[in-house]
Amino acid sequence: MKYSTFAHDSFQQIKMLPLSWLNLSRSKCLLLLLLSYGVGSAGLLLLFPQTHNGATMFLPIVCACWLLYYRGFLVSLVLNGIIFQLSYTLFWQGILPGQAFMGGAIIGFGTSLGLGLLVCWLRAAVDQVHTSRQQTFVAEQAHLLTLLKERQARLAYEQQREINLLKDQFLLNVSHELRTPLTVLGGYLELLELQEVHLDESRYTLALREALKSKEELGVLVDRLLDATKVTNDIPRAKLEPVNMHRFLQEVLTHLSPLHIQNYTIRLYIPEHIMVLADPAFLRQVLNNLFSNVFKYVPPRTEILIEAAQADPLAPVCLGIQDSGPGIPAEELPGLFEKFVRLKRDLAGSISGTGLGLYICRQLVEAMGGQIWVESPAYENDGSRFCLSLAAYAPT
Repeated sequence: MKYSTFAHDSFQQIKMLPLSWLNLSRSKCLLLLLLSYGVGSAGLLLLFPQTHNGATMFLPIVCACWLLYYRGFLVSLVLNGIIFQLSYTLFWQGILPGQAFMGGAIIGFGTSLGLGLLVCWLRAAVDQVHTSRQQTFVAEQAHLLTLLKERQARLAYEQQREINLLKDQFLLNVSHELRTPLTVLGGYLELLELQEVHLDESRYTLALREALKSKEELGVLVDRLLDATKVTNDIPRAKLEPVNMHRFLQEVLTHLSPLHIQNYTIRLYIPEHIMVLADPAFLRQVLNNLFSNVFKYVPPRTEILIEAAQADPLAPVCLGIQDSGPGIPAEELPGLFEKFVRLKRDLAGSISGTGLGLYICRQLVEAMGGQIWVESPAYENDGSRFCLSLAAYAPT
């Protein structure tokens, strides 16, 4: 096997050798030409008296025609004539009759001439093919470069578009969050300014207290926004360990606000044997965020269904939290886990939010090697189902 591969590679190199001569420097071309004349002249001196044939000089003329093109053809005809004449004068004059020498010279010249013209034609054809391939290659490179620039420009445009959308969404969220405390603060300050002389002490104290309360809410809101943006850029590395999903969900539900728990019917359908590989702190934060959204947006006195499924002991575990809320419009589902994204209907409501909770959930789940997504029917008032998939833990 190795011998056949070596033989094939060697044959390919020999076959491509004449083509590699096309790119030799002028000094190397002249060196090859001198070598060919040395071999051809030696053959002429050794073989001519026996064969009366000067065809051994085909080697230098073929080499010259391939290396130097038509110039090599003309140069070789002159040099071959000189070599024939010198050979006859120095070696064979008196040994060979002039008629025999002339016949051998004509045969040699005729052979060399025919081969030289054929090699010149082949060289012209090869040059045309080589030039055509080079032009095609350059055109393809230019086309690929154009496509690459267009793709880079398109990606840059899409990235800038996404940045602008995120910026607009962020500004919209912030303006919505700031509007309520600013309105309250402004109202009480105007009241204090216009009605100060008509306010009794209790009403004055109440107005001042409410104004200060709104000011504190503004400070908390700004701090929360700043903290949230820091969290999204500094997700630590997950520390995976076996987690029993049934016991973990029970623990998370136990630590939720009793007031929230009493307002909903929570049904837990998770087999007790299901284990996953997860970071407990990450998983707890993800579940707390999901339950927080349920308590904020889903009407009370409705049912929350929590279930887990696993196709086989080695398959990932899929955990689903199904609510009976208003659902999510289909056109808003793709961007729900992006930064600063909130549903349009929530922006018009009174519920505050930064639009970062689900984005942080996605970052934490992906840090654990899992996936998170949402399923919501196209029609309203049939709820949403948030799902997350985690790797299963199979004890050995």
